[in-house]
Formats: sequence, structure tokens, C-alpha cells
Amino acid sequence: MNRDAQRLWAKSFHKDEAPPASAYLAQHLQDVYHAGEQVLAATDTEQLLALGLDPSVYRDRLTRCVRLAAAVHDLGKANDHFQGMIRGVRDIRQHPQGLRHEWATVLMLQHLRAWLLPAVGGNENDFAIVEWAVAGHHPAADHANPPRECPAQGGCGPEMQLLMGHPDFPKILDWFRVLFSLPESPPVLANVTHEFTGSERVFDTIAQWERQAARRWRAMRSTPDARLLAAVKNTLIAADIAGSALPKARPHDRNRWNWIRDVLQDKPQPGQLQEVAAFGLDGHTPRAFQTQIAASQNRVTFVKAGCGSGKTVAAYLWAARNHPTRRLYFCYPTTGTATEGFRDYLYDDKNATSLVGADLFHGRSDVDFEIILGTGRELDEEELRRDALRAWKTPVVACTVDTVLGIIQNHRRGLFGWPALSQAAFVFDEIHAFDDALFGALLRFLKELPGLPALLMTASLPQAREQALRAIIPDLQPISGPTDLEERPRYRRETLLDMDPLHLVQQALDREEKVLWVCNTVNRVMSAAASMATRSPCIYHSRFKYEDRVQRHKDVIAAFQHSGPALAICSQVAEMSLDLSADLLVTDLAPIPAMIQRLGRLNRRAKEPTRPFVVIESEQILPYSQDDLDAARTWLAKLPEDDISQRHLTDAWEQSDPTVPQPGASEWLDGGPATRVQELRQGSVGINVLMQEDRARVRAHPKQLPRLVLPMPPYKGKEWQAWPRERGLPIAPVGSIQYCPMRGAEWRK
Repeated sequence: MNRDAQRLWAKSFHKDEAPPASAYLAQHLQDVYHAGEQVLAATDTEQLLALGLDPSVYRDRLTRCVRLAAAVHDLGKANDHFQGMIRGVRDIRQHPQGLRHEWATVLMLQHLRAWLLPAVGGNENDFAIVEWAVAGHHPAADHANPPRECPAQGGCGPEMQLLMGHPDFPKILDWFRVLFSLPESPPVLANVTHEFTGSERVFDTIAQWERQAARRWRAMRSTPDARLLAAVKNTLIAADIAGSALPKARPHDRNRWNWIRDVLQDKPQPGQLQEVAAFGLDGHTPRAFQTQIAASQNRVTFVKAGCGSGKTVAAYLWAARNHPTRRLYFCYPTTGTATEGFRDYLYDDKNATSLVGADLFHGRSDVDFEIILGTGRELDEEELRRDALRAWKTPVVACTVDTVLGIIQNHRRGLFGWPALSQAAFVFDEIHAFDDALFGALLRFLKELPGLPALLMTASLPQAREQALRAIIPDLQPISGPTDLEERPRYRRETLLDMDPLHLVQQALDREEKVLWVCNTVNRVMSAAASMATRSPCIYHSRFKYEDRVQRHKDVIAAFQHSGPALAICSQVAEMSLDLSADLLVTDLAPIPAMIQRLGRLNRRAKEPTRPFVVIESEQILPYSQDDLDAARTWLAKLPEDDISQRHLTDAWEQSDPTVPQPGASEWLDGGPATRVQELRQGSVGINVLMQEDRARVRAHPKQLPRLVLPMPPYKGKEWQAWPRERGLPIAPVGSIQYCPMRGAEWRK
């Protein structure tokens, strides 16, 4: 089917099909506008309350800004680069677009500003909010915002034309006139040419716009309007997702937009969260400690209790009693703990179904459903198109903390989920395991979203971090776990003069005990595994393809559940994701939170007698800092030699760090005119690759990609950056990686 040059297009479609109405630019703008109206109808009050804004003051402004932003958001697709790409007359691989369409829209709005200003009640600040939301409605780490230059030197061509003189363009403007009751007829416009080189570069024009916007933002950023901007940006992104997905998913449904309102109003029903709590209690009566947590009506509740105390069940009791009709996001620090939490509390193995419509959300959740939970779940094409909307219709979510706190740094999953997040209550588990950047994001979330209730849970927390929490929540008081569990002796430390743990490991295995050996690097895991090869250790670390890593996880759990000796040699991935109890722990010296987590796998049921652990000092400091390891040595020196309890571990840590953290910077809340994406956690030197040997499998079955992603350290400096890519992943050449499903991956030397 020929793509008519006399029409303006917004979406591609199969060449053998008649174009759907949503493929035309005019219809797509209307689709997103209708989606935005429905998101507002269902969540405008909740969004504003979440951000601490008075709905009676800000609702009308939010509505006006979102309506205009949604109506104009993709107007810039009316340019010759984008239209040539859609029509198949511009090879995007050889001649990429010189300017992304959202920035073409910003340029067009400069010509339309005076005419469109009444749509936001003549408010210049609100028109700026619309521009900034439009400029940032496709946040990504791989393109600059605002843009500074063409994405390919010379390949973009010398110029771009904004097709404001195209026959379809006045029809769109006339729709604006009617929609916003504009008093005048649409302006008569002609095509506008912007150059990429020379003395009048389009990027200089954008830089001038940026400077003007920055001046306005400096006056706005310390006012409530900064939070209004955050709501407008997120609602536009949500409207664009829904406005693009629903016409494809429900092409013949005239009431398709009602789906948005219906699912966002379909929250947990009274009693459903209590059902989850009852499932976790498994017929037992709640402990006094759990009842105390459930009774807390504070906006932020803080729980300090060790492993096995029943914190998770208490969290569901808290939500059931205080927020029975709010969505619930149960946030874990890792994908492994999120999956385990879902399986243990929200998934009925007997019936192979989730409780109360709960769902699992993280980057590899669909793989976990298939492999770990054994459901064989596969998303069909319609569900894939609507994957970003799944959270909108999910009453209870088990997820990684990144799913929620990612919004602080403009991560897509958080931005896409904003309408549902604004309706939710949150449980943040294991907050002691958050690195400084992630903890700073948590502080910023609690500070800037005062309308959202939260439960914070941890085994322990340094006093400096507690002080940081109280700076935001002055009445915060920790609820402590049962003293019998906290103070029960669990550990004793063994000191080896020759620092060789092999004989202790051998002796424990000869006694048919369970041994967990945790190393700080994958290389040390492999070295330890080689030294114990005759005892057939289970090897578990991060450098597996995900499908194999899941199997190795299952192997370790099974080995510790069955009778007889077991030896697991693992990297830091063992710190939280393994629900097991060892009789002997061998561990490299690591930062205090990591040491506490590792010790949590030893004598987990606190049975008598105490169980031994051995700490190995390596000459290699990485991946940690010398300061962190020095602090760990000081912490260890404070512990007794025997009869060590969880309370000993936590009390010694809580006094360790005098530095009070501050709420972190936020691209979402601080970015203003710019919408950039930043890392949420402290940076890692690793890269994700796809082996060339797996490329054909991914091309034949794209859904297989998450199974085959392989985390690796960088290859020979930056040489890997020049490798070809598949779906954004570098392709490791044949022979560059030595891979074994049982041992993992290593670069060949």
C-alpha cells in the first residue's frame, strides 16, 4: 500500500495492509488527546494529592496543560525527514533524522504560540510547561535533551523542512481551533526550513530557546509549579503510551478509551489485601509485632526487624488495615528478591495462579514466570503492545525498587506507571541494602510525594540514615522486631591463621553439612570452585545467561533443601536472593551491609548451637572501596567471638557511619525544560552483551532476548563499543567468550 505523500503520517503500518486511521497524524493526535482526558478523569485528584498540590487550586491548570500538550505533542512529525522515513523514501540507516520529532514540535510551537496561548488561559508559565512536556515525552539515555547536533556527521543532510504548508496541516490547526475555542481562524503557514550547518544552525535556535527556558525555570523550580510540571510530563507520556497502544489493541472498539478510566478505577477491593495477609499467615495468628505494624496510621511507617521475623506478612496486614483500596507496590532491591517475594506471598503454586490479580514487574519478569514459576506464560502480540499499561490494571505489584524509584531519574517504567503509582501505597523492603544513590532517591521520593503512604523495612540502618529519614518525616519512630529472634545467638567467628578455609569446608562437608562460600568477584568464585572441584560445588554468580542463572539458582536452593552435604560457591548475588540456611559461611571481607546480608544465610532458623563463619581478606579491593573495607574491619572487631546475635550485628553497624545522607538530585523534579535520564543506582563497570552464537535465536524469536542477555566486564577497554548491535546490545564475536551453562562466562585471553 502506497503511503500517500498528500497525507501526514504518524505511524508505520504493514505495506500490504490498508492504513489504519491511527496511522494518520491528525488521528494519532486525537487518540492521544482522548487518552489524556481519560487519564485525567481517573487520576487528576490523586496525582495532585500525591505531589502535595491542592486539587482545588491546580486541577484546572493540570487539565489545560495536559489537553494542549496531548493535542500538539507529535505535531513535529510533519517534517520531511520523518515523513520520508514512514513513506519508505528515506533510508534511516544511512540518513538518520537530523532532529527528533518532539524538537520539531517545539520549533513549530514558536510559530503558533500567540494563537495557542488562550488554550492555557493566557498563562505563559503554563505554555512553557506544555513545551517542556512535549520536548521530553520520549525520555531515553541514548539521545541528548535538548539536542546539540545531528546524530550522524553529514548523514542527516544539510537541512530539515517543517511541513507547516502541507495540505493536512491546516486541518489539524482547525481541530485545535474548535477543541480549545480559539477565537481566530488558524494562521496561514508555509513550510519552514531549518539548516544543520552554516551560520543559522537549528541547534543554535534550540540553544537560544533553552536559555530562555532556563531563566523561566530558575524562577519556577522552588515553587509548587515545579511539581505541576512533573505531573504534566508524566500524564503526557502515559497518554501517548495509551493513545498509541489502544487503537492497535482494540481497533474496532468505539469505547476503547473507557478502558483507561475503567482500569485506573479498578483498585483493590476491600478484603483483598487481607486475603494476601491470610495466605502468608497460613492459619497462624499474627504476632504482637505484626499487629503493631498493622495498627500504624502514620504516612511513613518504619520497621527494623531481622530475617524470619514476619515483616512481609506484617506489611500486607498494614496495607489491608490502612489502605485497603489503594494499589500496593511491594518493592524489593533485586530481581531475585522480587521474584521470590511474589512466589512466596502472591502466587498459589497449587493452582498456578496469582492472588487477587497480583503481578510481578521487573526487567525479566516474563522469563521468571516461565522458568521459575513454571507457568509457561508468553505474552501475545496484543499484550506486548500494552505491556507498559499492565501496571495500570494491577492491584498488587511485586517489583524491583527501580520500578518505582526509577521515576526520580526519568526511567521509563516509572514514568509509564505514574497514573497507577499516584494511586498506590508502597512497601520498600531491605532498605539497608540500598546504595547511597538509591537511598538518596528514596529520600527524594518521600520528600516530594507527601501524599503517598509508605512502609520502610530493614534489618538495621545506620543512625545517620535514620537521621536523614527523620529530617523528612520528623515523627518517624522505628517499630522493632521480636527481641527473642533479634537476640538469639546464631553465629560464631572462626579465625584461620593461614587464611585457608579449605580444611574447614572439607570437614563440614564430611559431616554432611551445608556450606555457603561467598566471593566478591566472579574470578574469585571460579578460583574457589576450582579448588573444590572434587566436591561438585554449585556455582552461582551474575555472569550467566539469564535462563541459565535461573537454573543455577534453583540448583542451589534444591541442594540446601535436600539431605546430605551441599556446597554453593557464589558471588554477591547470594546476599539477598537465596532463601537458604547454611551450617558454615565462608566470605570475603565486604562492606558492612553486604556482610550482614551474607550472615543472614547462616543458621537462618537460629537453631542451637551457633554456626561458624570465616572471613577471608583478599589483596584485591575491587569492587569495593578501601574505606568500606576498613569500616567492615572495625565493625567485625566490635563483635564478640561467639554467641553473636542479629542484634550484635546491627548495633555495631548503626554506630558506624556519621555522614548524614541528603535527598538525591532528580532529573524528573529538577530537570525543568530538559528531560534527561540518569542512573538510579551507583554506576557499574559491567556491560550486557549478546553472544554471536545466540543472535540467530533472537532474530527468529525476539521474545528470547531476555533469556540470553549476558552481563560481562568491559572487553579490552572500549573495544566492545565498536561491535555490531542487536536490539541495542553489543554482539560479542564468536570465540571471544568461553561459556558453560554450569560455570558461566569468561572472556577468552
